[in-house]
Amino acid sequence: MNASITCNVLQSALNCGVTEFVVCPAGRNASFIEVLRCKQRIKTYYWPEERSAAFFALGLSRRKRRPVAVIVTSGTAAGELLPAAMEAYYSGVPLLLITADRPLRFRGSGAPQTAEQVNLFGPYVQFCVDIDDHQGCDLSKWTQQLPAHINVCLEEPQGELAYSGKPLEMNTVQLQTHKRQFDQNQIANIIDHFLSQIERPLVIVSTLPNHAKAQVTELLLKLNAPVYLEGVSGLRENPSLQVLRIKNTESMLEFAESSDYAIDGVLRIGGIPTNRIWRDIENLNNKIKVCSLSELSFSGLSWNSNVGCADIEKFLQKYQPIRSFDLKNAEEWLKNDDKFFKKLQDLYKEEPLAEPSLIHALANAMPKNSHVYLGNSLPIREWDLSAGIQERGLQVTASRGLNGIDGQIATFLGLCQSDRDNWAILGDLTTLYDMAGFWALPFVEAPNVSVAVINNGGGKIFERMFFHPEMLNSHGLSFEPLAKMWGLSYECWGNGLKALENAKRQLIEIIPDDASTKRFWDKMGCMKQAHLACARSQIESVF
Repeated sequence: MNASITCNVLQSALNCGVTEFVVCPAGRNASFIEVLRCKQRIKTYYWPEERSAAFFALGLSRRKRRPVAVIVTSGTAAGELLPAAMEAYYSGVPLLLITADRPLRFRGSGAPQTAEQVNLFGPYVQFCVDIDDHQGCDLSKWTQQLPAHINVCLEEPQGELAYSGKPLEMNTVQLQTHKRQFDQNQIANIIDHFLSQIERPLVIVSTLPNHAKAQVTELLLKLNAPVYLEGVSGLRENPSLQVLRIKNTESMLEFAESSDYAIDGVLRIGGIPTNRIWRDIENLNNKIKVCSLSELSFSGLSWNSNVGCADIEKFLQKYQPIRSFDLKNAEEWLKNDDKFFKKLQDLYKEEPLAEPSLIHALANAMPKNSHVYLGNSLPIREWDLSAGIQERGLQVTASRGLNGIDGQIATFLGLCQSDRDNWAILGDLTTLYDMAGFWALPFVEAPNVSVAVINNGGGKIFERMFFHPEMLNSHGLSFEPLAKMWGLSYECWGNGLKALENAKRQLIEIIPDDASTKRFWDKMGCMKQAHLACARSQIESVF
């Protein structure tokens, strides 16, 4: 009976285009393993730990732009999928969660490994299908723009398994993802109305799908307004956009106003921004107009703002903005921003062992066309501050759905590309949090995989925010044993950047100098205040 139910579920997944399964083997889901191992064209990855397995599946799904399934047993194993389900929900990733369960008669009994698994993932899945006995498994309504959950009730497996039932059928033509439906005219009207109401805009571009970058670049050039390009936009290095680009990540609203460019509207394109400006906008509470064009419906703000939810590439292919802006209005801001940027370059030389300086040096030393995965917390912020702007073909990714440090190694390895050098820049606590993620290394086809761990001895993102040492989770750990355990070559950079070796798979532990890092931030704060004062005095002298 178990095998036939299992076959039914797997066939439904195959009919939705799922051909890759990350499986955490156990007694309750043993029938899945038996059926899957009989099908050669299905790719399976066997994993001992559910939490990181789900994040690996999430990374695979993002890279291949198609649904991937993760299969686990009952009980707490099912609960371990929740963090990845949450990230997938806020990132729009079609992760299929398949949980084995004890038979229906055990519900509410408290019997071993019996949990209430139906609707376990709450709002973070599009729907939950509960399969008991020979019920059909209907996934036809799955849009594949959000996660989905199949809970499968199975009897206790009896002895050795040997599946001899009907073979699974692979679709000769892969079923396509449901097309994102959107009203072209309605979204165009939303954006045009916004543009008609503002005179001093800022455009912020965050996470974009690769195929939309050309259309977004064309729109930015037509708008002719100042633009802040996050690393995950993929446009940060674009030479045609440098004339529009604001490079300074600190106190953006204040810097603009001090240069007589009081931003009255923000157009967000892509994902929710990482930069501090988005939290500053939140605090303005409707005192500034905000409009968004995104693949997801989230505004990223607690107060009302207009969101045009669409396939960005397809929408922009037909959209023509009603106006462009006079960049001369932002001339002083762009000029002052460039001065500050040049002073930062000098600061990297003054404090070469400071954490931002090491990120700056590492970014410039990476091979061209590398895939760079940025860990949350400090690495993604320091990259946007410090990475160079020369066009080098870097492809930058991150997990910005919920911005957490969960599953970063597993997600990175799922995203690794076989035709590029792959780099992850992760914090020390982030790495400790997902040590099991390295289980994916044998599955990764990419030959060159490098993990740079910024070991600053704890959660230093909080050091400038809170005065309590308990916030830092300070430690004195070395990551050399971790590299040895997973068969990675190891280097420790404790006195600045070393020449990058051509190691196929490596872990580089980068140890910033704490005193130098503190001096860096202090000097940068002084630079910021001096810069603001100078800009204000220039404006006042005009009047």
